[in-house]
Amino acid sequence: MSGLITERRVVSFIILLLTTGLVVSTYGKQYADLGGAFSPMFFPRIILVILLVLCAVNLVTDLVGNNQKKPIELVPVLIISVAFIAYVLLINTLGYFICSVVVGIVILLALGLRNPIPVIGVPLVGASALVVLFNHVLTMPLPTSPFVWWI
Repeated sequence: MSGLITERRVVSFIILLLTTGLVVSTYGKQYADLGGAFSPMFFPRIILVILLVLCAVNLVTDLVGNNQKKPIELVPVLIISVAFIAYVLLINTLGYFICSVVVGIVILLALGLRNPIPVIGVPLVGASALVVLFNHVLTMPLPTSPFVWWI
């Protein structure tokens, strides 16, 4: 039984429960009639459902996988944490596109990717797709950059 319950599995289960609670809390809210516009819960609910699916996949892979103990690597966690803090502090100054591409590259490098095509391509394509979606399709502008105002 002790092999079935590990710290990683317990943390995965707790995160799954918390995410489920957050998803459930987004339902049943009443908002003013917005004239056919999306509810304020539309995008947070999408993100929470994606997080819920990822948590479930993580828990299932943890339960199916072997119980090898791996050393904890704190350096990538610290690099990614600092990158997110810088992202939050600089997004209004440098804009969404530049900050997102730079943080995406830093995260991929911190996770050990070294091939330059995916390291540069994935953040560029991801940030570009979201800029097109929000700025041009949904007309919900993201923070703009003083250098690339057209995105």
